[in-house]
Amino acid sequence: MTDFLHLSLRSRGRDQTSEWYCKNLGFEERRRGTTGLGTHTAILVHPSTETYIEVSDRAYKGHDFDIPEESIMLQLRVPDLNETLERLHANGAKVTEGDASSQYVFLEDPDGYEVELVRGEPGEAPRFTSIGLRVNDLDKSARFYQDAIGFKEERRRTTPRGTNISILKLEEGAPTLALRHMPFLSAMPRIPEDLMHLAFPVDQMQSWVPDMRQRGLSVDEDGPRMAWLTDPDGYELEMIERRKEA
Repeated sequence: MTDFLHLSLRSRGRDQTSEWYCKNLGFEERRRGTTGLGTHTAILVHPSTETYIEVSDRAYKGHDFDIPEESIMLQLRVPDLNETLERLHANGAKVTEGDASSQYVFLEDPDGYEVELVRGEPGEAPRFTSIGLRVNDLDKSARFYQDAIGFKEERRRTTPRGTNISILKLEEGAPTLALRHMPFLSAMPRIPEDLMHLAFPVDQMQSWVPDMRQRGLSVDEDGPRMAWLTDPDGYELEMIERRKEA
């Protein structure tokens, strides 16, 4: 078992994206910075979990990039969907589906990523519940995340729309990973490099790398404490060696 550290999303503008998530979805900006390559970052934390969102504005690459159709979707559960909708409309947020009578409402963030809001129970705290990834082969992708990271498959279901979903859980309190196969759509193109990544810790990189390679996985080493995996559809996974306590 490991930790689910964060989800990094490429942005078309760090400031506007950070403000949108804080104003509309209850995230808090914990810190921000600029990398040596010129990537402007912001760390957004939701009160319900330690798994955070990293906004990653690769300004040096420009802001013209494509997000494959329905490839990435965040899900939050809110106790008062009607009040949330009122706030979203007042803030000018783009609601793409659903209204005050719906169980689910879909939004589009400033960069084009999808957000699903689920109607919760009155009085419960809002929660960042899931990160959804569209995949082309549900069995293959579910095996990858179980074998490479240690996720456990909790259940599978098929939505009324015909989407087949595998719900994977890593740790208590962290968002689940919802792998979504949509047979009614054309095959999804490979996810562009640097569009997003998921991050997880490794206890000892020196032993983890050969273990992964022995399992037949391709590992891209990035210094002594960092390495990268790529899942069957091109989603990137950043693996970071835990710092040893002094």
